[in-house]
Amino acid sequence: MSHRTDAVTYWNTTGRFYGPRSSAVRQWMLDPGNYELDHFSINRASGGRMTETYLDPVMPEDPAFRG
Repeated sequence: MSHRTDAVTYWNTTGRFYGPRSSAVRQWMLDPGNYELDHFSINRASGGRMTETYLDPVMPEDPAFRG
């Protein structure tokens, strides 16, 4: 299985503003519509080619926090 939108992309653009244990992030991770069947080698290869890395969460004291 692979994500239709890479998890790191979702996190960096949306999830980090809610926090790692938020209901919004959990809902996204559990939504079967965000996944598609892929052979494991294809999923690993695409992950290995990614240059994007996870950014830190935005903390509650930051005005951009949405949690």
